[in-house]
Amino acid sequence: MKPWLLSLALVTTAAQAGVPWAWLNSKLTRLDYEHQWLHAELNQLPPMPVPQPHEHAGFHSGITAQPDAVRWIQIDLGVERALDAVVVIPAMLGAAEVHGFPRRFRIDASNDPLFAESTTLLDQTVGDVAMPLAPWFVPALNVKARHVRFTATKLVPKPRLANQFIFCLGELLVFSGGRNVALHAPVLAPKSVETLPTWSPRHVVDGCHALGLPLRADAVNGNGWHSAIFTRADSTSWLRVDLGSVRDIDEIRLIPAHPRDYPDRFGFGFPQRFKIEADGKIIFDSTTADFTNPGDTPVAFSTPGLRARSIQITATRLWERSGDFVFALAELQAFANGQNIAREATVTSSDSTITAAWNHANLLEGRASAGVLLDEARWLADLSKRREFEGRLAFLDIETNLAVRKAQERAVYLALALTAIGIGATLAFLLHLRRSRRLEMEALRQRISRDLHDEIGSHLGSIRLMSELALREDGASESLEEIHRLAGEAADSMRGIIWLVREGDAPKLTSLVEAMRQSAAALLKGIDWHLNTPSGDDPTTASLEFHRQVFLFFREAAHNITRHAQATRVMIEITWQAKRFTLRIEDNGCGFDADAVTAGNGLANLRHRAEVLDGTLHITSVPGKGTRITLEATLP
Repeated sequence: MKPWLLSLALVTTAAQAGVPWAWLNSKLTRLDYEHQWLHAELNQLPPMPVPQPHEHAGFHSGITAQPDAVRWIQIDLGVERALDAVVVIPAMLGAAEVHGFPRRFRIDASNDPLFAESTTLLDQTVGDVAMPLAPWFVPALNVKARHVRFTATKLVPKPRLANQFIFCLGELLVFSGGRNVALHAPVLAPKSVETLPTWSPRHVVDGCHALGLPLRADAVNGNGWHSAIFTRADSTSWLRVDLGSVRDIDEIRLIPAHPRDYPDRFGFGFPQRFKIEADGKIIFDSTTADFTNPGDTPVAFSTPGLRARSIQITATRLWERSGDFVFALAELQAFANGQNIAREATVTSSDSTITAAWNHANLLEGRASAGVLLDEARWLADLSKRREFEGRLAFLDIETNLAVRKAQERAVYLALALTAIGIGATLAFLLHLRRSRRLEMEALRQRISRDLHDEIGSHLGSIRLMSELALREDGASESLEEIHRLAGEAADSMRGIIWLVREGDAPKLTSLVEAMRQSAAALLKGIDWHLNTPSGDDPTTASLEFHRQVFLFFREAAHNITRHAQATRVMIEITWQAKRFTLRIEDNGCGFDADAVTAGNGLANLRHRAEVLDGTLHITSVPGKGTRITLEATLP
């Protein structure tokens, strides 16, 4: 396999095995920590509610052919207020689709209706924003202002009309002192569209939006209060809440019912026509025109400066259930200084349907039909935070993918570098082996040269000397006989050395045995000798140097027997097993005293070769009883 293909295969295998990449890109550790932290934070936040479609969708700007045309909508709070926060909720049409939210915008606050001087609360005019159906909660940090303006600086295409651009808002809330002070406030929106009942500048402050009720779902069986069941829509039914004493009331809020046994009936029982009175004073009157069903959104009425003890809601046109007519509410709330003072009130009514889920107590328990009601500002802030965290998670996934890709690139570079290092190391190793082999062969040549000099040169020198003596003597028979013997030994030594060179780098041990057999036949003439070896064609091999040392060891021992032992019988045994090689030579000669021998007997040469073989030499000899020589060595 080519090196770069191997590197790519390593990276791919690591990726498939789920190998963590942080060791190749430390940024991944930070991203993973942030990812876990965001998920932990999201688990503490309320879930995004199911979108609620409404007839009052919100505000719709005029149409323009330029996406960068500036369009704005402005709210007059009536008086200067210390602002807590401004909340923007997108408009929704159809199946939970955000409609017309601008790509770029800013939010400003001012006491000047012309905004000659203003404080910018949020500036999103630099980069485009992606808008899910979630609020933008913008802390105002107690900025004091009477007017709040939302300015769109980059519009979006009108659906199915690519060359026409708009912007829309579902609701604009301004919190001060814990309540929405923008509720039903005057709205200024030049170049806007009014197509009732869907679009109107007034709808942006009517308290009706697609996020529904601020609640935490539970399994409690409590729907609220339910009137008697009537056969006529124009029947009258009322309920009254007594606060126990005259109290300041800043806001009255009606929470529509949505019982679990009517999952598709949003705004269950909310009257088509009704009026609200406080101690007999009319606060709101919609008895001459139908009121749009609010679905699952609270219906709030701002009542600054109101002081009253009782609140009464009188329905004059009831909600049609299924061939009959009813009036129902999940909760009635009255706020003073941000607190719901109706929780401890007393409820009376003109008529009622009393069950476990419908009764007077359920009207003031702080619940909607589906769960516990939450503080609206806090709930919207948490939903806004969820939007930010989920947006950050989406961006984090992109960052993580890029970081992993960077780590994979580094892994490829690292694999290529390791491959290059491996190739370099392999080449260096091969060169080292080649050089070592060359040096080894040179050393072998030197050893063969010494062998030729020591073995053949010695014999030839003796032959030359004996021939000179023969020429001087009258009786030359003994000299010629010695010349004949030395010539034979020289030829035998030459054959042994040629065998060593011919056998290659790692001959089989069976070849060594055969060479020793031939050498024994030449060196032990006239002596009864036997050679015992393992049978069969054993494939065990050893280095050429091992063969050389063992072969010369054997020749040295055979020479000693021939010259000094006066033996008539020699037993030679060669064995090897589990990397252990043993050569044993035993004769029945005259023996010797091992402590009295000199170097001239050749024992020093035997010991030297045993040391070279990193083996052990054992010599046992008794005068008159023969000699046993044992060589044990490790097979290389």
